Amino acid sequence: MLKNYLRITIRNLQKNKWYSLINIIGLTIGITASLIIFVYINQELSFDKFHKDADRIYRVIRESESATGVDTDKGVPYPMIGALKNDFTEFEASTLYHSDDRPLAVIGNEKFVVDHVLFADSGFFKVFSFEVISGNPAKDLGEPNKAFLTKSLAAKFFGDQNPIGEKIRLRNKIEVEVAGVMEDTPPASHLRFDMLVSYPTFSTDYMGFDMFDITSWEMTAEGYAFVKLKPEATVGQVHAQFKNVVKKHFQERDQVSRRFLLQPLLDIHFNQKVGSPSSVNPTSLWALGTIGLFILLIACVNFINLSTALAVRKSKEVGVRKALGAGRSQLVRQYLADTFIVTLLSGLLAVGIAERMVIMFNQFFEKELEMNPFGNPEIIVFVMVVIVVVALLSGLYPAVVLSGYNPVKALKNNIHTQSKTSLFLRKGLIIVQFFISQVLIISTIVIASQMDYFTSKPLGFDKDAIISIGVEKNDKETLETLRNRLMANTYVENVSFALGPPISNNVFSTHYYLSSKGRDQEYRVQIKPVDYHYLETYGLKLKYGRWFLPGEEKRFSDILENNKADIVYILNETAVRKLGFNNPEEAIGELISTGINNISAPIAGIVEDYHLGSFHEEIMPAIMIHMPMFYYNAGIKITSSNMKEAISHVEDVYVDIYPDNIFEYEFLDDEVRDFYVEEQRTFTLFKIFSSVSIFISCLGLLGLISFIVNQRTKEVGVRKVLGAGVGSIIALFSKDFMILVLMAFVLATPAAWYAMNIWLSDFAYQIDIEIWFFALAIVISGVITFITIGYQSYKAAVSNPVDALRDE
Repeated sequence: MLKNYLRITIRNLQKNKWYSLINIIGLTIGITASLIIFVYINQELSFDKFHKDADRIYRVIRESESATGVDTDKGVPYPMIGALKNDFTEFEASTLYHSDDRPLAVIGNEKFVVDHVLFADSGFFKVFSFEVISGNPAKDLGEPNKAFLTKSLAAKFFGDQNPIGEKIRLRNKIEVEVAGVMEDTPPASHLRFDMLVSYPTFSTDYMGFDMFDITSWEMTAEGYAFVKLKPEATVGQVHAQFKNVVKKHFQERDQVSRRFLLQPLLDIHFNQKVGSPSSVNPTSLWALGTIGLFILLIACVNFINLSTALAVRKSKEVGVRKALGAGRSQLVRQYLADTFIVTLLSGLLAVGIAERMVIMFNQFFEKELEMNPFGNPEIIVFVMVVIVVVALLSGLYPAVVLSGYNPVKALKNNIHTQSKTSLFLRKGLIIVQFFISQVLIISTIVIASQMDYFTSKPLGFDKDAIISIGVEKNDKETLETLRNRLMANTYVENVSFALGPPISNNVFSTHYYLSSKGRDQEYRVQIKPVDYHYLETYGLKLKYGRWFLPGEEKRFSDILENNKADIVYILNETAVRKLGFNNPEEAIGELISTGINNISAPIAGIVEDYHLGSFHEEIMPAIMIHMPMFYYNAGIKITSSNMKEAISHVEDVYVDIYPDNIFEYEFLDDEVRDFYVEEQRTFTLFKIFSSVSIFISCLGLLGLISFIVNQRTKEVGVRKVLGAGVGSIIALFSKDFMILVLMAFVLATPAAWYAMNIWLSDFAYQIDIEIWFFALAIVISGVITFITIGYQSYKAAVSNPVDALRDE
C-alpha cells in the first residue's frame, strides 16, 4: 500500500512539475526560516540553565530610594561577601566577583588584550557549574596571584604548551600564576569571561581608585554577589535577613531607603532593567516566534490554494478510483501521503540549508547558534513536528475536497474549482497572506524610521570625527605630555581627558542634594569626571554661568583627604530642575552636596541637556567635576578630511608614551550606535523575514495566477475576439487580487499600529506613527502584487485568440 502511495505521489509530482516546484520551494523557505528562528529562540530560552540547581541560584541586587524614585543596581558593596558567609544560614554557597573588561596582559615580550577577567573567590565554582579541566579552584582561588584560563585563552597565550605555572602580568600592576584551565564559557551563559583571578589578588590600587575604601558599605563599583539557596530555604527568609544586614552596616538615615534583594539567575537574561550586556527583550522573542509561525502559515496557504485550484485536474482520477471501489478514507490517505512526502522533502532540504544559513547568521549577528540536528534532539523533534503539522494543515482540506467529488460528475469532467466554498476559502487564505506581509512591511517601516531617528536626532553633543582611546597611566605629567604631542599635529583639533565621552557605559552614580535642604530631598545623579577641554571637544552648550577655569583642576585626592570643598560643580539642566529651580539661572552659586564624601560645593555653570545613554532612557541628572584620577579616556577631535593621517599620528604618539600598551581606538559615533545593537538586529531580522514572507506570498500568487490564466484561456480568447484590449485583460485578472490586498490592508493597519506602539513604548524618545507609513505599505504591497500577476496576465492578453478557440 505504501509503495503504491509513493508511486502515485511521484507520478503526480512529475505531472505538475511547475506547481510542485512552487510548493516545495515555498515550504522549504518557510521551514528554513522557522527552523533558524527556533534555534535562536531555543538558545535564548536556555540561558544559564546548564548550571546545576539553576533555579536555586540568585544574584544579590541593591535598591535605593530617593526623591527621584527607586533605583536598582546589580552591583553590591564588596563587604557583602562577608555578610553572606557569616550572617546567613539559608545559603548552600555564596560568591562575590569583580569584573574587569579588556585589561592588558603581558607574557614575556608579548602583549594581549583579554576581553573579560573576573576576580573570583573560592565559592565561585560552588555556585556556578563551569567545567574545570585542571587545577583546584576551591584552593587556588583562595590564594593571591593565582589565575584560571579558559581553554581558548590558554591556546591563544601558550599554544600547545602546558600553561600551568606560567606567569601573566595584568595592567602592568600585578603578576599572576596560571593554576588551572577550564572549558570556555557556554554560549548560553550571561556570565562570559576568559580568565579567573583569585579574589585575594584584587585591590583598588589595581583598578586605579585607591582613594576609595573598598571595605566601605557605601562603596560599589563592579562587584557582583551570587548565592545558592538551600533546598528548604525561601527567598522571603533571605529578604527578611537582609533587613538586619542594612541595620547593621548603614547609618540610621539610610536604613529606610536601602534594600538588598534576590534576583533569580534565570531572570537575568530577560531583565531589561537589571540584566546583563547580553540580555534580550522577551517581547522581541515573542515577535520573532510569531514571525516564524506567520512564514510557515504563508507557505501552508500557498499549498492549500494551489492544491484546491488544481483539484479540477485530478477530478477524472478521483472518478476512476471511486468507480473502481476506492473509499473516501483511502483517497484522503493518498492525498495526505502526497502532501507528507512533499513536506518531508522540503523539511530535509530546509535542515541542510539552515545548517549553512546559521553560519552566516552567527557572523552577522555575533551569535553562537549551534545547528547540529544529530547532536540536538530538540531540533529533530521540532522538524518532525513541523513536517507533521504542516502536512496536516496543507493537505487535510484539499484531501477532503478532492475525495468528496461525485464520481459521475468527475468522469464527465463536470467539476469546477469556482464553487462558492472554494472561492471563499481561497480568497480568505490570500487575505491572510497579504495581512501577514503588510503587518511585517508596516513594522519594518516603523522600525526603520525609529532607527533613523536614533541617528538624526541631536544628542546635545558632537559625535562626528571624534575617536576615543584608553589611557592607562593618567598622572598629570603624562597626560600633559600626551595632549601637547597630540595637539602638535594640525590634523588634531582638540583633546579632552575624562572617565568617558558624554554618552558612555563608563559612568558612576551617587546622590546629590541642596546643602541648605539636607538629605531628605536627595536625588540620584551621574558623576562625569571631565577636564577643562571637555566642553570644547564635545561641543557641549553652556547655557548659564561659567565653565571650569584652567587653574581649577587640582588633585581631587587632596580634597578627599582634607575634606575641603575647594571645587565647583557643573550641572546639566535636568539636574537643576530636579532641585526645584524653575529658572535654572537662579541655581548659579547655590551649594550642593554629593555622595563623594558629602563634599559641598557651589554650582558654577549649567550646560544644556545632552543624552547620557540610549533613547530607551530619559535624560537623567548629571554633574561634571574635575577628578583627574578618573581620566581613563581620551576624546580626540580630528579633522574629518584627514582622518587616516590623524589616526596614524595618534597611534605614533600613544605607542611612544605607552610602550607597554596596545593601541586601540573607537569612533564616538560607533560607540553611540552600539547602544542600539539589539534594535539594529531587530530591524535587520524584520527586513529579512518580511522579504521572505513577501517572496513566499509572491511565489504562491505566481502559481495561482498561472493556473487561473490557464483555466480561463478560452474566456480571454472570446474577449479578445469581441474587442477587449490588453489593458482590460490585465485588469480582469488584477482587480480581484487588488481588492484582496485592500481588504488585507484594512485588517493589517490596526494590528501593526498596536504592535508597533508596544515596541515603541520601550523608548523614552520615539517617533510618531504617521499615516504615510501605512500608505507606503499599501503601495509596496500593490506594486509587488501587480508585478507578480502582471506578467502572466500580459502573456494571456497578447496571446493569439485563434490558438485558444481552435478546439471549439
